[in-house]
Amino acid sequence: MKIISKIKSLVRKKKNLNSVFFSPLNGLDDNFLFDFKNYQSQYTDSPMNSFISTGISIGGDDNPGSSQSPNKKIAVKPKDVLNELETIPTPWTLSNLDDKIEVLKYKADLITQHYSKREVQGLIERLENRKKWDKFKNFFQEFQNTTDEKIDDLLEKYDLVMKTSDLFIPEFPDDAIAVMKKYTNNMKKLCQKKPVFYVIAEPDKFKKAYEKRDPILLVQSPFGFYWQILGAWDKEMILLSEL
Repeated sequence: MKIISKIKSLVRKKKNLNSVFFSPLNGLDDNFLFDFKNYQSQYTDSPMNSFISTGISIGGDDNPGSSQSPNKKIAVKPKDVLNELETIPTPWTLSNLDDKIEVLKYKADLITQHYSKREVQGLIERLENRKKWDKFKNFFQEFQNTTDEKIDDLLEKYDLVMKTSDLFIPEFPDDAIAVMKKYTNNMKKLCQKKPVFYVIAEPDKFKKAYEKRDPILLVQSPFGFYWQILGAWDKEMILLSEL
């Protein structure tokens, strides 16, 4: 009876998580923050990255698992190299927000191509969120920031890939789910949007649905086109086949 009760509880938990965290791979609906990783630039045909937010051109890769170098990548556990994922200070200021938003709105009105318009609107959303920074900074400052460029450097060196978190969520430990729920709740209070979660993991871990995995958990910031690092876990992953 205890096993049956546990399974029923897990099923209910998984259904709830599906509604909170799961998202389409090829773009999100309006309930989610604009997903800059999945959107393609009209001009470069490559994923959106942090240059709009920081003023610095930062490279992205639509298929982070592909090798750009003939050198063999190093096999590692993601948690073991978490400290090698370089972090950055908060890459923006609170100055002239209304002026910046006004200019971007003009630009959005002039754009007819859907994806280009959506990327500008996504930045407007994040600039609007910065107006509420003082109210929410105590929470969002708990996490370190990183960029596509820093992530690409890690993936270039090690045999790791970065994809949406959906496949991993059923087996995440309780403390990982707690962080995701807390981040989601603060996002909803901030802007009535759900966050976009990604993980960095070993390539084969995305292929098997029922084995223990040890990802680095990342989320897209609601204040710019950059990432926040939520943590990494290599134990206490729930293995569904053991229930």
